[in-house]
Amino acid sequence: MPQVTETVVDAGAPDVAPPPLPALFIRLGGKENLVKIVDSLLANVSADAELKKAFAKTTGPKADHLKTMLVDQLCELSGGGCKYSGKPMREAHKGMKITDSQWKAFLVDLDYALQENKIADADRAELAGLLGPLKEEMTEAPAIKK
Repeated sequence: MPQVTETVVDAGAPDVAPPPLPALFIRLGGKENLVKIVDSLLANVSADAELKKAFAKTTGPKADHLKTMLVDQLCELSGGGCKYSGKPMREAHKGMKITDSQWKAFLVDLDYALQENKIADADRAELAGLLGPLKEEMTEAPAIKK
């Protein structure tokens, strides 16, 4: 009988999933860069015709508090290990009568702030997706006039 030999062919390295991307927080540049992003955001909203009236009285300690809360919230949402300690969104925005149009303007201003700070398109989209569910808690439907 002829002798049978087994041939093993090396197919290369086994299929390995690519390493996961680091947390969005890291891709946003960490807390130090989140502070810069929020600074840009607040400058944008104060110059935005759609929003500047809503933010006109947010100065001094109120502005400092808002900045801290925004940084902490973005840090927590993006996986940075921070803890947002402010009021729940519905409570914090109650009575402000934030419209759908203002919500969209805020997101556009945030996107501009992210672009100004050289954040990649995919990371900007990911952050917008994380903020999307907050819309219902922050906006109010306009009253129906009879």
